[in-house]
Amino acid sequence: MSIEARKDTVRRLYKALELGDVDIADELFTPDFITTEGEHQHIVGPQGFKEAIREVHATHAGPRFEILDILGEGDQIAVRWRMTATHSGELLGVPPTGREVSMEAFALFRFVGERISERHAVIDRLGLLNQLRAA
Repeated sequence: MSIEARKDTVRRLYKALELGDVDIADELFTPDFITTEGEHQHIVGPQGFKEAIREVHATHAGPRFEILDILGEGDQIAVRWRMTATHSGELLGVPPTGREVSMEAFALFRFVGERISERHAVIDRLGLLNQLRAA
């Protein structure tokens, strides 16, 4: 699989996140897929990512994902992205505010063949929390 094809796969993933398309996880991820977001979150397999997609849509109405940068080398794709949405469900201990919020993140994807086997992300949750708590 070429680097451009891997980039297209990552773009498809973010479009699926935006649309809430959980079924794409079975197509894009290896059965032993693993993702980490710092020390605290560990998702295993396509089913774990499906749950993460559902959580995004339960806490954010109308999420929009914008890929700001995307780079590839070998079996890895790096992406910097921004999500903008309306805070519509309890998140980080904060009840729904109805505010439009945004957050940025970096993610590194590793591929095995044509599927994503790993995702390691750093997400600006503190920046998001500050927006949720703003007066």
